[in-house]
Amino acid sequence: MLRDRLLGSVFSKTIRDWLLWTSIAVIAMWLISALYIWLMAASGDAYVTMIADFPDALANIYGVNNGTPEGLAMSGIFFVIGPLVLLTYAIGLGASAAVGEEESRSLPFLLTSSLRRRSVLLAKSAVAALGVLIIIGLTWLGVVAMATVFGMDLSDQNVLGTSVQLVGMVFLFGALALGLAAWRGSSAVGVGVAAGLAVLSYFLTTMLPVVEDLADLAKLTPWYLFSGANSLSNGIDVALLAIALLIAAALFGMGLYTLDRRDLKG
Repeated sequence: MLRDRLLGSVFSKTIRDWLLWTSIAVIAMWLISALYIWLMAASGDAYVTMIADFPDALANIYGVNNGTPEGLAMSGIFFVIGPLVLLTYAIGLGASAAVGEEESRSLPFLLTSSLRRRSVLLAKSAVAALGVLIIIGLTWLGVVAMATVFGMDLSDQNVLGTSVQLVGMVFLFGALALGLAAWRGSSAVGVGVAAGLAVLSYFLTTMLPVVEDLADLAKLTPWYLFSGANSLSNGIDVALLAIALLIAAALFGMGLYTLDRRDLKG
């Protein structure tokens, strides 16, 4: 009973600690979505022409779209700015879940209360995962509402499928940051490696297809597990989503396994 109450206390404290960052992420996504939808509803045809004139390398960076104002708006939200906001949130909180208490020197105090390190990690990771789902869910609802307000027809855009597909990639990189931080005992390592790999993966996935002989290599990058689904047009790619979630689960398992076997700092 005492252990359950302590875990509940860690869970609720983590929610309070991270509520501000979750709120900031939601507000950022709403503001970005409103800006994209307003711009494309007002003058989207001009942007369609501009993107069509871009070299392939630059056009690919903007994301997958169907060459319409609606497609450009959703591409900008879900393939450019959205991943930036969500990955920043997931990577930062993933690393913090693994070693935040340790780096703040508060973990030894928790452990004297009969809690295991993995129990603390599970509680904090659950809050981080819940935060990601809340941000993505509220973004989806916000996009649908704003499109209605600005008169944008999203009937050809699978916004819900894209939102679900995005979960897999965000969980993957968040779990990578968590696993590395738990292994090395450093949030800087977890954040640095995960963020660096996310950026590298993004550019490889968008740039490699420009060269025909290298196009297939793009399918080996983590980012392809999201972009390769072309979910705005095709909906959820169950296979790619499952692969992303399985990799995330393996990385999270690595974090759990290594955490209890590493000596505490300080």
